[in-house]
Amino acid sequence: MPRWVLFWLEYTRVIALERLAWIVLLLIMSLTAMLPDCVRGQSEEATTDATANIHTPAQLAAELNREKRREFQSQELMLAKSGTWIFKPGETPRILWRDVETVRQLGCSKPLHVRWFNTELNESPEPNAPGRWLAWIEGTAPNGSPLRRARTFYALPNLLPSSFSPDLTVAFPNFPGPDSPAVVKEHEAEIVHLANDSLVQAVLGSEQGAILVAGLTEAKPLGRPARYIESTTIQNDNCHLALKLKLQGLHDKVRPLSPPRHRDQPATMLHEGSAAQAGVAPDAKAQIDALCRSWAEDTGEPFVTLVARRGVIVTHEAFGEDASGQPIDRDYRCWVASITKTVTAILFSQFLDQGLIDLDDTLAVAFPDYPEDDSHVPTFRQCFNHTSGLSGHGELGDMHTPHLENIVLNGIDVNEPGVKYAYCGLGYELVAKAMELVAGQSAARLYHEHLFRPLEFGHVRMGNASSAGEFTAMELGVLAQWVANRGSYGPWEFIRSATFERLLPQPLHVADHGYTAEEGIGIHWVRHIKPGASQDSKRDEDLLFGPRTLGHGSFSGCIFLVDPDQELVITQLRKHSGPRSAEWSPRFLQTVAAVLRE
Repeated sequence: MPRWVLFWLEYTRVIALERLAWIVLLLIMSLTAMLPDCVRGQSEEATTDATANIHTPAQLAAELNREKRREFQSQELMLAKSGTWIFKPGETPRILWRDVETVRQLGCSKPLHVRWFNTELNESPEPNAPGRWLAWIEGTAPNGSPLRRARTFYALPNLLPSSFSPDLTVAFPNFPGPDSPAVVKEHEAEIVHLANDSLVQAVLGSEQGAILVAGLTEAKPLGRPARYIESTTIQNDNCHLALKLKLQGLHDKVRPLSPPRHRDQPATMLHEGSAAQAGVAPDAKAQIDALCRSWAEDTGEPFVTLVARRGVIVTHEAFGEDASGQPIDRDYRCWVASITKTVTAILFSQFLDQGLIDLDDTLAVAFPDYPEDDSHVPTFRQCFNHTSGLSGHGELGDMHTPHLENIVLNGIDVNEPGVKYAYCGLGYELVAKAMELVAGQSAARLYHEHLFRPLEFGHVRMGNASSAGEFTAMELGVLAQWVANRGSYGPWEFIRSATFERLLPQPLHVADHGYTAEEGIGIHWVRHIKPGASQDSKRDEDLLFGPRTLGHGSFSGCIFLVDPDQELVITQLRKHSGPRSAEWSPRFLQTVAAVLRE
């Protein structure tokens, strides 16, 4: 480890986190106080709605049991002594429940058992040497299922050099900003000083800090900035997966995912070409760019637009300026929110194509602790089409949580798949964890090796499997062309056309018949109505694009749209929808539709 890192760790490891915690708490309290009564009252209304249809003692008991399971799933582990994620050997951290009394009341009275493993996955009664240590935590959940959690720690060397003290001050170039209140500008130095202190405290007093330091000490110089796939987060994912495969005896069950197949005839790729080759008006690019330029100028929200037809790029341009006032470029990378679900579905389709997982298999085929032939365990199809009975986006964890599937298992006995539609990301995170165990590779490596690298993507960050992917407009455009090509791109066939058909939206079958829709595997039918037509029209002739147009929505306002009948691809990357999106977005799509030629 570099000497300056060791000095920094020793100097800051005893700094408490209370100041940062109090500031966050006060901020939350202040924001809560500012909320209108109608917003703060939503939780009460939700509770009323949840219990409105409960009429019998049995139904009431079942609902109370569900609430208990949910509450147990949300229970957190903590350290008996703060700031000991990074510790000295001989000072073994103690792991316990944050709310011990509530955990007992919920039915978990047996003590937790902690096992310690070093970076070579060798077990020791306690951490007895410097380096990364994985804590494997075992117990029994209130529903009788095995309880498994895992955490990462870092043990310091016994001797720490102190001859070098680096300047660890972090600059905030866009703070406080031109529109900040005068009082913020006048106290800028204090705020920056506190932010720097809090940053150091966060590193030394958090598991993420231990993951970072452990990864840095294990990493070798690359001669260039590390990519996301080389990050300490992914190193940590790899370590925990390896430990899970070892302790749960899953090595012999691993079935590696095969790479994409070479095509005899390359599929359509995005490329330059003429308007005539694309089948658009001669001034198509000028019309689309003019509309986008006006959009960016009016709203102040920068974005990148890509429109292609027949594989020919009609336009691929950046519009607007970033927060520092600099024009963005075409490589502008953004959070694409729920379009991430489509990316996860595309990766999963290779497991489906190779017969490693079937859509109508239950999660028990991947998770050995899950009961087989149990009506409470959802299928992969239900995880994708939001009928799994699960809920939430990240509350219980994501694909980077070592034992996410176990947290869900600890409440699986009250789960009700197929009863209703509830849009959520948890099902996608479980699919990612299942792919890990089946293929024996961390989810991040699966995305990288079986999707991003063959498609020659850049520095893609997959924060999770359902809502935190970060892409460029071109990368989304390539994925959209993959959809238009029915599972192929350039020299690669990722899946067969017959497999692609299984991804398309189908009618939902749920017990609650109050909801009717069609859902695909990470993708929907998209219907944009022509100006002047009735907004609830079901007629194909009233559609702006073809009736088989596919896509997925995005909370950030990004666009992912594919009209396979017209060989049309539209993607747009932005960090926020921006003001008047409801006005500009239809105008943009209408402009694209208007330049298409037969």
